[in-house]
Amino acid sequence: MVKAALKNPHAVIVLALAILVIGLTAIAKLPTDILPTFKTPAVQIVTFYPGMPAEVMEKDITTRLERWTGQSNGIARQEAKSMVGVSVVKDFFREDIDPNTAMSQVTSLAMSDLFYLPPGTIPPMVMPFDPTATIPLCLISVSSPQFDETKLYDVAYFDLRNRLQSITGVIAPAVYGGRLRRILAYVDPLRAQARGLSPLDVINAVRDFNVMIPTGDAKFGALDYQINANGMVPAVAQLNDLPLRVGNGPPTYIRDVAKVEDSHQIQTNIVRVQGKRQVYIPIYRQPGANTIAVVEGIKAQLKPILERIQGINLDVVMDQSVYVRQAIRNLVQEAALGFLLAAAMVFIFLGSARPTGIVLMALPLAVLGALIGLYFTHQTLNAMTLGGIAVVIGLLIDESIVVLENSARHLELGASPRDAALIGASEVMRPLTIVTITISVVFFPIVFMGGIGKFLFMPLAMAVVFAIWTSRLLASTFVPLSAARFFTRIANAQEKRENWFGRVRDRYTHALDRVLQFRWGALAATAGLFILSMLIFKLIGTELFPQTDAGQFTVKVRAMTGLRIEKTEQVITDVENAIQSVIPERDRKMVISNLGVLLDWPAAYTPNSGSQDAFILVQLAEHHGRSTFDYVDELRKKLPQQFPGTEFSFDTGGMLSAALNGGLPSPINIQIEGNKLEIAHEIAEKIKRYAETVPGAVDVRIQQRLDAPQINIDVDRVKAAQVGLTQEEVVKNIVTALNSSINFAPSFWIDEKNGNHYFIGAQYRENDIQSINTILDIPITGKNQPTPVALRTVAKFSR
Repeated sequence: MVKAALKNPHAVIVLALAILVIGLTAIAKLPTDILPTFKTPAVQIVTFYPGMPAEVMEKDITTRLERWTGQSNGIARQEAKSMVGVSVVKDFFREDIDPNTAMSQVTSLAMSDLFYLPPGTIPPMVMPFDPTATIPLCLISVSSPQFDETKLYDVAYFDLRNRLQSITGVIAPAVYGGRLRRILAYVDPLRAQARGLSPLDVINAVRDFNVMIPTGDAKFGALDYQINANGMVPAVAQLNDLPLRVGNGPPTYIRDVAKVEDSHQIQTNIVRVQGKRQVYIPIYRQPGANTIAVVEGIKAQLKPILERIQGINLDVVMDQSVYVRQAIRNLVQEAALGFLLAAAMVFIFLGSARPTGIVLMALPLAVLGALIGLYFTHQTLNAMTLGGIAVVIGLLIDESIVVLENSARHLELGASPRDAALIGASEVMRPLTIVTITISVVFFPIVFMGGIGKFLFMPLAMAVVFAIWTSRLLASTFVPLSAARFFTRIANAQEKRENWFGRVRDRYTHALDRVLQFRWGALAATAGLFILSMLIFKLIGTELFPQTDAGQFTVKVRAMTGLRIEKTEQVITDVENAIQSVIPERDRKMVISNLGVLLDWPAAYTPNSGSQDAFILVQLAEHHGRSTFDYVDELRKKLPQQFPGTEFSFDTGGMLSAALNGGLPSPINIQIEGNKLEIAHEIAEKIKRYAETVPGAVDVRIQQRLDAPQINIDVDRVKAAQVGLTQEEVVKNIVTALNSSINFAPSFWIDEKNGNHYFIGAQYRENDIQSINTILDIPITGKNQPTPVALRTVAKFSR
């Protein structure tokens, strides 16, 4: 190969230019992230049944979907969680399963199971799931000095979210915070009872007199007329004028027993940004997308979006790309520093600028060759691939130095530059090839690794192998050709180098002689150091990946089970103040709190499980005085003392920790399987008490709670039937009064101003539900019982 390179210099130059051009193109197109792309397929199934209790969701929907989709070929494990009206099932597949095949299988099985799910179940949503991307890349906070929370949510959900989805690589699945706009008929219990009507009568009137049904067309003469009937009420206020009952005497209208308002759903999710209620949209990346490019695309689109949507402020907060940029920048700087130091050493020991220049040209080409290999194998620029290149820089330089040094030796012996390059390179090709193969073989066992080890170290190994083989190619082509062209008149420089290097060699020889005179002492000292190192080894901690200061942390807060979200907000306000008292303003950039759960799409992306839960995102200033870990250690001691009865846990890892945990909430997770939750919870309590005694264990907690307050309504079916009521009619009246009829009988109204549709429902006002007596007195009507019957007459209650 050396001889062919010297005979075809233009081909070698073309090769070098091709590596340069393709390598620079690869740099521009390679996705950039903190860790490699996770290759293990995973699929997420989200299913909704509004209002269904968590226990029923688990038994009737979640369990069925787990069993049904568990038949997929190559499934490795499943995880699931059930909340009120929401089921989330995650199917994880083996690495050898194609992601598209996994997606297709799960979608088909989930859809085929819909027939067996409870009537009224919304068809499951099946989406790809990336376990290493469970933390958003950033949050888009939405605020306005003139809009309330309902309007903010409306703008974020209907306008902003859809515009963000069009950006390459972006997933913007949910909106957190705010209030969901609803058209609600607030029933007055006393007035309804006085007129012999129930909440269910109100919503039935709305459904009967506010409809959207295509009316068709009619042909008269030469024209075809489209028929448009006034099925949909054009204004919210006009809904008050819909008739409820017509018979003997004057008609009864909705306004006589209720007031229809442009209002909002009962709020179950609150977001606080810097202490003020706002709305935010979390931005996730699609698998394989470039983290930095996604965030830059978001920022570039904010200005055009603001020009189209007036009256709001948009800010990118909790930007994870800053951390990614910093990590990549540090690695590049370290590699560049190593490159410069190596170049300095080459110049010192070769004693000439020309050989040094050849090395400085060959090394970047070898690195670019590695990047080309990473690009065509669909890898990314990340800490592992860049770390692999940084580690191998010394080996890349060695191959060029060996060729140049041997060529320089033959030049000193009188050979011409071309012959010196030919003979010098040819003599060392065999050992260089052996070294290259040996290094490749060292990394070969990584192919047989699985799980997180393969995920982390396979890209590193590939970067190393691509780099050393490119260097091997250049050492047999580009380096000899450059030596043949540039090696002239280096005798003086070589003589000076030999004089200087000779003195260094003489001193080393003298030191080696002294050591050989006391060889047993040297061997004993070496053995002693080895034994000492083995003893110290036990004192060194072990970790898969070193801890990194991400400049942010998350505080997960759990108050008393079942606490109203308004009370939870009071607790979180005090916790925020406590955090701000520990972290001074100069070190604190942003504090964002997310309380409760919106029982819709956001439920699939939040660690909260109820109104008593919250998580607080704390972002530190870029140059903070104390480390993130110092602040967390202080808060871990202070918060439980200041808020007894409230549970706290902390996450300091950010994107890196979430990726290495495979989407799980903590580095160590113990899962207990069984058919009886009570027994499983008892076992979990025993494990928790034991784990708390383990040195170094912190934030030991049980995710599930079984002590949620509950009121049981035991309807006497015989009594209900005797008064002309069915079980369905009783339950629907209860649901309508307490949580709105939208859960089982959704009707909608279209706002002609923006073209969006909004659900219409009937319910009591939250303030009207003061005690258990309010529930006992709910009037119940049905098809065969138009006269209201108080709920207490057909049901018993217990807590």
